[in-house]
Amino acid sequence: MKKIKNILIMCTGNTARSPAAEYIAKYYTRKYGINLNIRSCGLFNAFEYMQPQSREYLNKIGINHSDFKPQVVSVKLLEEADLIITMEVYHKEEIFNNYNLDDNFKSKIFTLKEFNGVKKDLDIVDPYYCSSSFYKKTLSLIDDNIEKMIQKIIKINNTHFN
Repeated sequence: MKKIKNILIMCTGNTARSPAAEYIAKYYTRKYGINLNIRSCGLFNAFEYMQPQSREYLNKIGINHSDFKPQVVSVKLLEEADLIITMEVYHKEEIFNNYNLDDNFKSKIFTLKEFNGVKKDLDIVDPYYCSSSFYKKTLSLIDDNIEKMIQKIIKINNTHFN
């Protein structure tokens, strides 16, 4: 894998999981002193705002997200990314099925859990329409996995490119 500088995080509607993951990742890049460009997108445009529960979670841990604007996945976003992180296997399959990508390109697409070395149960389920406690557990799971992702990227970048 080449040096990772540009990360695209993707979920279904870019209003719950991927925007929270984007801003949590930006937080960890500052915490660990790594310079990465992180964006998020969705398979389609669900809403013009981040879900209230995701905003509340970010607010509670002091992460500013005021500049968030949802966006839909595009060839340009996919091509600009060194690493594409999805929340579900389904999202990966949608990219593979709807975009003409070569095998090298496909090697940079992972679910978040998969990138962190998990071998089964790779989905982080959409908390939309779920209970408040499920939503909080989902965001906490995303937070834990995003921190691991940033730590792994630091190792990848330092191992291969110093």
